[in-house]
Amino acid sequence: MRFAHTWFLFLLLLLLPLGYLLWVQKDRKLKRFRDFADARFYSFYLAGISPFYSSLKVVLRLIALALVIIAAAGPQWDYEATELETSGLDIIFCVDISKSMDAEDIAPSRLSRAKLQISSFVDELQGDRIGIIAFAGTASLECPLTDDYESVQMVISSLSTNQAIRMGTDIGAALDLAAKSFNTGQGSKILILISDGEDLEKAALTKARRVRSEGVTIYTMGVGTESGTRITNPATGEEKLSVLDTATLSQIAKLGSGQYYSVSPGQNEIKLLLKEIYGIEKGFVDGRRVHRMKQQYGFFLIGALLFLLLEMLISSNRRYNKTVSQEEVSGY
Repeated sequence: MRFAHTWFLFLLLLLLPLGYLLWVQKDRKLKRFRDFADARFYSFYLAGISPFYSSLKVVLRLIALALVIIAAAGPQWDYEATELETSGLDIIFCVDISKSMDAEDIAPSRLSRAKLQISSFVDELQGDRIGIIAFAGTASLECPLTDDYESVQMVISSLSTNQAIRMGTDIGAALDLAAKSFNTGQGSKILILISDGEDLEKAALTKARRVRSEGVTIYTMGVGTESGTRITNPATGEEKLSVLDTATLSQIAKLGSGQYYSVSPGQNEIKLLLKEIYGIEKGFVDGRRVHRMKQQYGFFLIGALLFLLLEMLISSNRRYNKTVSQEEVSGY
């Protein structure tokens, strides 16, 4: 079993203080009772209330709340086959994870903004396959072409500059690896490069021509600002100005018969990119049978409802009320 929204599970921690507050409510009742009656009568007042059933009602409420939280987290297990109409696109994102992508000239950082852009893009797909390549001084295939978008989103969220195997930025290596990764695909080939454009190896333009000759269309997305910001080399401690190289990214897109887009907080470029891809690059349309994990939150919601109904049916009164004699009453 896995969860689509894991962070919801942290809400389960709130059950501990909530349970404690419900458990100590007896003390609060005593304080309120003292406002209108002598405390000596409190035990007489509680004579008809069952501590067991009162506690059981509290436990049932907490279990119901826990099941609602688990349902909100999106539990998934088993697989179901779904027929999707797909435009036959194979899309690979090449994501720059070099240290310059930690720059914060675009909030919250260049890499964080890039991840948000890719995630939004994936949310709009309907059956087309997608892959993820991360690169710095070298490139690695983090996710082969797949239509399992949940897995893709997990890979996207895990991307970090700490993953870089070698320092530097080699856009050419990413383009090379992407070309090889498309060999398993049968649809139209789309490569989307997200970077600040700093190509330290200076091989990007040559590689872009070769990749385009193999039938791959290249789109580029620039992250950062042209005014840039100063970053520190973690190895040498040297500071340098890191700027968005719009010229290089635009040239790569031109050589790849694609378009260049500048990433913005509003993410309007995602809509433009999708319109461009599906308007011009759209290939054949076919039915693809996709196996996805089933959403199983319904079981937990039904369970929560049953526990709440059970709690409502249980009375906190004693099953056999204690008989209080006149002598006991007069003893107060």
